[in-house]
Amino acid sequence: MKKISVLVVAAMCSSMALLAQSNASLNLKKGQKYVVENKISTKSSTEMQGQQMEADVDATTSYNIEVKDEVANNYNLTNTITNLKMNMTQMGQEMTFDSDKKDDLNGPIGSSLKDFINQPKAVVIDKSGKVIQEKKEQKADDASSMMAKQLGNFEATGFGADMAFEALPQNVKVGSTWTNKTDADGISKTTNYTVKAINGKLATIGLEGTLATDTKMEMQGMEITTKTTGTFAGEEIVDITTGVVQSNNSTTDAKGIVGVMGQELPTSSKVTSATTVKMM
Repeated sequence: MKKISVLVVAAMCSSMALLAQSNASLNLKKGQKYVVENKISTKSSTEMQGQQMEADVDATTSYNIEVKDEVANNYNLTNTITNLKMNMTQMGQEMTFDSDKKDDLNGPIGSSLKDFINQPKAVVIDKSGKVIQEKKEQKADDASSMMAKQLGNFEATGFGADMAFEALPQNVKVGSTWTNKTDADGISKTTNYTVKAINGKLATIGLEGTLATDTKMEMQGMEITTKTTGTFAGEEIVDITTGVVQSNNSTTDAKGIVGVMGQELPTSSKVTSATTVKMM
């Protein structure tokens, strides 16, 4: 379990642009509800004691999002993770998890996730789509926090809210381009957007960019550091009138180092992600 956890951590691991970002705005309505499904497939390789440790992780997460209210420049949401399914394989060892199965939910993985599965969470996002979080102090060895970070950091993504919405610049047209940069919690990301086509109110947008991670966490008294750099590319379809994402598909390739127990382990990963959003 410890070896698999290390590999999962490794795997998860212009003026026009400024104008576009400042004008970007969501247009959500109180009472609207959405179902979000995200599928992530990760293939990673980490060199450990001269051997290549291969790992495959497939995870599917379903979310229910409701727009509860609009206050000033923010939207108050309720987001619930309704189901999480995982398949993890490393060196012939397979682990599975399905939150709908009582035995799984009461097992070693499920016990770390009970604070998240089927527990409505209040999330606030501003009209640019940025998740607004309250800083919370947590113990470094907190099991729920550790597992959440391995599976995509539920809290940092607003429990999936950042996958459901994409604030677009005003008056986008085919050929429009802009750039967005984020840097938080040891993860830096630059995304370049290009509008490839518009069909009615739906825009097809090409995505490409770079990301870098420099993170630290502890598990069972063992400090794990992850430093990677990578590139990603993909495409999404977004409702121009609201900023609600219809679908998003992307592939990320990254390489770097995982530091554990005084060793620096070279690692590489390829992550494919597919997201769909539907109104309830």
